[in-house]
Amino acid sequence: MLVTSLLLGVIGLGGLFFLFFNLEPTLGPRWLFFFFLTISGSGAALPVVYIIHRRAATQYVPAKVILREAIFFGVFLDLWAWLQIGRIASNLIVLILAGGLILLEVFLRMAEKATFNADIHGNE
Repeated sequence: MLVTSLLLGVIGLGGLFFLFFNLEPTLGPRWLFFFFLTISGSGAALPVVYIIHRRAATQYVPAKVILREAIFFGVFLDLWAWLQIGRIASNLIVLILAGGLILLEVFLRMAEKATFNADIHGNE
């Protein structure tokens, strides 16, 4: 997880610095801003999510779940920045957005627990 986090952080922050200092804010660089913001936000959230699951989880949490939650944080930052551009981001809207993403994660975790996993080796 540490290598993935560092890689995402370096690529995301490097891309953001390049955008801020070298490019004009036209359409292409604006979309690149959101792309690099997602990557850097995911890289920053990955160790935090990993530590929270390592300390608080009662059972094993797969790496894909930890990565998905970090990506959700990057998407949350993107949506927040998008709402800031239109000057419509308020505390209530940000809390509703965060609650929606948390609820989405809860539903995804419930669906993963409810899926049937056949025992490949059999219990004979």
